[in-house]
This record gives sequence, structure tokens and C-alpha cells, in this order.
Amino acid sequence: MKVTVIGCGRLGSAIALELYRKGNDVTVIDKDPDSFALLGSEFNGNTIVGIGFDKEVMAEAGIEFQDAVIATTDSDEVNVLVGKIAKDIYMVPLVVARLYDPRKAKIYESLGIKTVSTTGYGVDRAIELLSYEKMDSVCLLGAKGETEFVRIHATSTVEGVSASELTSIGECALISIVRGKDSFLPRPEEVVRTGDILYFAVDVSKKAKLKALLGI
Repeated sequence: MKVTVIGCGRLGSAIALELYRKGNDVTVIDKDPDSFALLGSEFNGNTIVGIGFDKEVMAEAGIEFQDAVIATTDSDEVNVLVGKIAKDIYMVPLVVARLYDPRKAKIYESLGIKTVSTTGYGVDRAIELLSYEKMDSVCLLGAKGETEFVRIHATSTVEGVSASELTSIGECALISIVRGKDSFLPRPEEVVRTGDILYFAVDVSKKAKLKALLGI
């Protein structure tokens, strides 16, 4: 997987090094060249000096060819800006942003940007989020984010499965299908085709069950 990490502080360097150790192609961007020392001698990925949302810097990183972008600067605003550019302009499939203010979490999630906090589990959480590329969060609902809208690209594992079979009352429901240029609310008997984009409403605590149901 090709990953760009923007911001080489303690969290960014730790994420970059862990991803590199796992065999990923990692590029790290930071405006301070001295920050790359945090990567240590073990890291042999790419490093670029510059502002993470600068067009030329992103081009040098090959942003349009990246599988994931992780923004870990010391600014929530910069991280969300980087995330939006990566996702909306360069169509990067996976975007993760560091979050200082937890009150902004729902805003980030509504933009399709996954978040990690500044606490100790941030590295593990970022690595975990990158493994969920087949289930993309659209937004969270409720005061505590109990319900989540997710977007899933249907594979051959669910070819021919009906909407009713993918609905579990009180846990998850298939609410919309995008097929080619068309979108529609599926009838219970509607069957899924490979390549469909499926939108589900799911109880957050039941996401693992939904993944198992879909074979992802």
C-alpha cells in the first residue's frame, strides 16, 4: 500500500515507521527537515520538506497514486484541509486525520475522514482504520455516535444476495444502492451486483457483524 503521512511529530513518525515496518511504501511530509530524525535510521521511505497541502508538494508525493493519506500536523484545521483535498480532489480512497478537539469528530466523519486522537492508542487506531478500506464511514448520528452510515463497494462475495438478507432489524439496514449512474432505495427482493455501492445504516456496536455478513 502507498501511504503519505503529513506531519512528522511523535504521532506521525510513529505511524510512518510502523507502516514502513509492515512493508508499505511510505512518504512523509513535514515543513521542518529536522523532524525526520524522529523516524530513526530504520526508516528508508521517502521524505519531503514542505507544507502538506501545497499543490507542488502533493504532486511530488504522487498524491494521486496514494492508497491512503494520514494528516497528523498540530492543527485540526490543517488536517481537515489536507483530508478534504486528498479525498475530494485526488480521490484518495482512505484518509485519516489527527484530532485534537473531540467535538469536531462528527464533522470529520461526515466528510468521510476517519479520525485518531492524540492519546497513546493513536498509532494502533490509525493502522486499524487503514485495514477497513472496504467499509467507508459516511457520517455518525446521535449524541454519542451510536448509528453510522457506511459505504461499501460490493464484491463477488455478495453477488445475488437480496436486500432483505442484508438487513437485520435493530442492527443494520441496506438503505440505498448506487449502480452505475443510478441510485435507488432497494426493495426487499432486490439483489446486489458486484460493483454496486451499498449504503447501510448500522448500529456502531454491530459493525463487525455487518462485515462478517458481507464477507469483508
